[in-house]
Amino acid sequence: MGRPIARCAAALLILITSVTFFACGDGPYVGGRCATTDHCQSDQQNVPGTICVDEHCECGEPGKVVCCARGDDRPNCFEECRTCDECAEGTEECSGVPVPPGGCEGDADCAGPPGGCEGDADCAGPPGGCEGDADCAGPPDPRCGVGRCVDGACVVEIERGPIASQIRGDCKVEECTADGRVVSVAAIDPYDDGNQCTLDACDIDEPRHLLLEGVACPASGAGRCHEGACVQCVATGPTVLCPGGLACDGVWCVPEHCVNGARDEGLRETGLDCGGSCRPCPSGERCEAAADCESGVCTNGSCMIPTCSDGVKNGREAGVDCGKQYCPRCPPGGGCKTGADCLSRVCWSGVCEEPTCTDGVKNGDEAGVDCGGAACATACPG
Repeated sequence: MGRPIARCAAALLILITSVTFFACGDGPYVGGRCATTDHCQSDQQNVPGTICVDEHCECGEPGKVVCCARGDDRPNCFEECRTCDECAEGTEECSGVPVPPGGCEGDADCAGPPGGCEGDADCAGPPGGCEGDADCAGPPDPRCGVGRCVDGACVVEIERGPIASQIRGDCKVEECTADGRVVSVAAIDPYDDGNQCTLDACDIDEPRHLLLEGVACPASGAGRCHEGACVQCVATGPTVLCPGGLACDGVWCVPEHCVNGARDEGLRETGLDCGGSCRPCPSGERCEAAADCESGVCTNGSCMIPTCSDGVKNGREAGVDCGKQYCPRCPPGGGCKTGADCLSRVCWSGVCEEPTCTDGVKNGDEAGVDCGGAACATACPG
């Protein structure tokens, strides 16, 4: 569209980052003659943003000129009032205008937009992009999956369901949710306490050990269960009686002389109603053999107090010289009642187990729970 050559009528001072720039070169656009602004919007002279000033059409906003948009070329462009930094390169009215911060007059002035590049070496990818898996975060709980770089974008791969590491016998299962978090869910996973006189069960998500009272001992087949132990008789009740000729000393059926309140040396009692064919004697009583003593240790004719180095499972030990408060933890294969008795901290059915990378416990040479160390392939988070 043709228009008169612009002439400079005014200059605009624009303050950008404390630097003053002139907003026009030769002057603002001055179009055809007009009586009202409507004439500036007529078919003959229709440039959006122009108004009638002193009988001439010109841009109404100070600092704007009529031009094509940056990147467009005449004659096939849409002209309207724009600031010089919005105008196409070579706009006559903008000649001589200093380049504003971040602007340019030609390719030589351009170092690229913020975050731009001159070559592949300058590019770290778009925000949220990636070059490899190491650039990508995983799910909230690293046990649920990993972050992957796929076609330059990070994706999170989540494995739903039970995780590999589980505590056996806690009546729970740890599993991953769809959003990559680990939650505990009740499960039928009762703890085997190794006691033949208890029924191992789960009360929702809590282990329970129900006493089997009065039933035949399941494992040995001899005696009956009473208060969580297998006994031959119960002195205080008629439900478990001894055969004829034998008396009940509380839990065992013994010869009648073993409960007469006297030390019968002729019947090989080494202590008062103990030793020989009677129940074992407590520490301090006389003995002839280890079988005469509760501790299983007879030294110089006396039953000894249990120690953690006497080579016998006695006292409150869970295994031979191991387990419980005052003795070292038991090695794999040793006896136990709870995980606290074991070096591996895992007790199952009365026996300490070997450490594994899925037992839900930090043991062996692991750096964390079921991770790190020489045996476990899984790296510890962080």
